[in-house]
Amino acid sequence: MKLLRNITLDKYNFVADSMTRKIFSTRYENLKTFIFYHDAESKFKLVVAKEDDPPIIVEQAITRAQAFRLMNTRP
Repeated sequence: MKLLRNITLDKYNFVADSMTRKIFSTRYENLKTFIFYHDAESKFKLVVAKEDDPPIIVEQAITRAQAFRLMNTRP
């Protein structure tokens, strides 16, 4: 897991890579969960973000199977 501090979600795409695109998002209270897909490398990233002060973003590389399992799970 990689912890990024003091980076808002608006600027995350510049830090990660401009080729990533968001394919899934959900929210629970003050936490937001996203799955990003990198087209050129065919890689998925799970991103959990907290927008409070200070903003914190945690990212984890996940497999395609894990990404689709998370997207198909209903809360």
